[in-house]
Amino acid sequence: MSPSIHVGYLPQRNKDNLQDSEFPFILVRPGVGEDQQDNSKVTIKLIFGAKAEDDEGFMDLLNTMEQIRIALLRKRIINNRFKLELPYKWEFFDEQPYPEWYGIATTVWTLPSIQEEVEGL
Repeated sequence: MSPSIHVGYLPQRNKDNLQDSEFPFILVRPGVGEDQQDNSKVTIKLIFGAKAEDDEGFMDLLNTMEQIRIALLRKRIINNRFKLELPYKWEFFDEQPYPEWYGIATTVWTLPSIQEEVEGL
């Protein structure tokens, strides 16, 4: 099953989605941003979640994380605007709340430059 992708956090649970599984998922969560003289960068964390009642949960998570890593590294520029910088870092959490499995990738993106506007020029 393909993971659902959410910006920030998982959607709140309510009576309409209570029966739906949250797993597998990828959370796209902005972290730290920084503007400098020549460029701007932002750290984006990708939080992966999988669930399996058997011993395959670890491998399900690893496979999903690897598919995303390969896709991002193959095409490091998105919409001709956002460039993925290296290194691409990922890790599994040491403690896993079986039957749930979690991992995280930390990425840094260069953002388009903003042209300063000065009145009177």
